[in-house]
Amino acid sequence: MHLEEHPIVGRILYRIIRKHIAGTTMSSAIEKAKELNGKSLPVSISFLSDVAKDSSKAKYATTTYLELIRRIGRMGLRASVHVPLSQIGIGVSEEVASRNAREILGTANKYGVFVWFEVSGPGRRMPRFLKEARGMGYAVDVNEAAAYLGKNAGIKSLKVMFTGKAPKKEGAPVSVGVREILKDSKNVVLQSAPESIVKEFTKGKDKKSVSFEFLLGYSKKAIGDLAKKGARTSVYVPFGKDWTQYAIDKVPENYARFLASTLLKKKGSDKV
Repeated sequence: MHLEEHPIVGRILYRIIRKHIAGTTMSSAIEKAKELNGKSLPVSISFLSDVAKDSSKAKYATTTYLELIRRIGRMGLRASVHVPLSQIGIGVSEEVASRNAREILGTANKYGVFVWFEVSGPGRRMPRFLKEARGMGYAVDVNEAAAYLGKNAGIKSLKVMFTGKAPKKEGAPVSVGVREILKDSKNVVLQSAPESIVKEFTKGKDKKSVSFEFLLGYSKKAIGDLAKKGARTSVYVPFGKDWTQYAIDKVPENYARFLASTLLKKKGSDKV
């Protein structure tokens, strides 16, 4: 995200969000995964990389995920891999994305590593090239989850991401939508779910219905308290140098979001 053009903003922003990032290297993510696994916490690892605008950039991201999967498998880590389709070429062409996704899945299936493919964009349906794939699920924004449900979806695993923005549709509470998701999907993960949702789905049999994924840097005590209640939890562990968009989309601190947005909008200026 051209951090070298905005060194002051970049340094301030990184100080705020660094607790939510394992580091800039794959090894930093692997070490963090080992640490969390040691505390009985599975993880979902993602590479922070810009949207691929050409096939070479998409191939670079794909190669990174392939190496990540191999390392996870060889080390026996309790870790899934979270892959935004935008990184592996969905914006270039379906052919490029299909080729890269199949290569990732082939390697993941070989090593027994589950893959979450993140799909963004209102109303986007299941990509045709993944319809019969195994060992994978979809990660979607809470406002887009409905597009992946129903008899035509056939999705068994769905990760619903709460980005800090209120659901667009008013009326029925979010919990109603979550219950609709549970009717169609067998493996449901709620990432960064609001406290009200967490409380509701950690009661009785509901706590066995969903898994809660927290961003790296979230309160360890809160995660531990949920585990004591019998809820399933995991941690989202990102790594890489292109973390500005991640700060905007995921990091809870409003100030971090503001700075990240400033960093993307201001060209050729170091002023905050």
